[in-house]
Amino acid sequence: MKKSYHKIIFLLISIVAAATLSGCTSDKTVRNYLQALLDASYKNDAAIFVDMKLGSEEEAQALYDRGIDTGVGVFCSKLGVADAYRESFRQVYMDMLGKVRYTVDHAEKQSDGSYVVTVTYEKMNIFKPALEHYQEAVAAMADTWKDTGKPPTEEALEESVFLEFKNSMETVLSEVQYDEAATMTVRIELIENVYTPNTDDIAELEKALFDGE
Repeated sequence: MKKSYHKIIFLLISIVAAATLSGCTSDKTVRNYLQALLDASYKNDAAIFVDMKLGSEEEAQALYDRGIDTGVGVFCSKLGVADAYRESFRQVYMDMLGKVRYTVDHAEKQSDGSYVVTVTYEKMNIFKPALEHYQEAVAAMADTWKDTGKPPTEEALEESVFLEFKNSMETVLSEVQYDEAATMTVRIELIENVYTPNTDDIAELEKALFDGE
C-alpha cells in the first residue's frame, strides 16, 4: 500500500459531456444545472437532472455508474490497491463521495453570456486520518507477527494490508470531520450556444472537496 495520498480528482467529465445546457437560461436555471451535475455525480441523486430534462433517470444512473467505475480505478491506482481488491473498494468509494458537502449558492450572468456560479463547500478530512489509522494498525500487526514468530505468507500479508486500509477508510468515514465552510466559483461557459462547466474549475472544486497533500 502506497503511503502517498496526493489529491485524487473524481472526474465529472462523463456527466458534464453528456448533460450540457442549451437554449434560454436564467441565473436560477444555471444554478440548478450545476446542482444537478453535482448531485448526480456525488450523491447518485437524479431528481434535478431529470426535472431539467438533462436526461432520464436511467441515463443518469448509467453516467453515475460509469463515473464510479473510472473513479474506483483511479482511486485504487493512486493508493496502490491491488487489482484483485478494486471491486471491494467500490462501496467505500461511493460512501465517501456521498458524504461530500457543497451548496450551490447563486449564479451571475457575465457580459459575454457566460455565468459564474458560487459554491460553498466543506473540505472532507478523509485521507490523512485514514492513512494515520492504517499505519497504526499495520504497525500493531507487525508487532504481533514479531511476537508470535509467525510471519504471514506474501498472499496473506497483501490481504491483511488491504483489509486494514479498507477498515481505516470505513472507520474514518463513520465519523468524518470537515473544515470550515469556504467558497469558490465555477464558470459555466457559453460555447456555440451551449452552456458547459469549465473543466479546470470543476477539477479545482473536486480537489477542494477532499483533503490531501
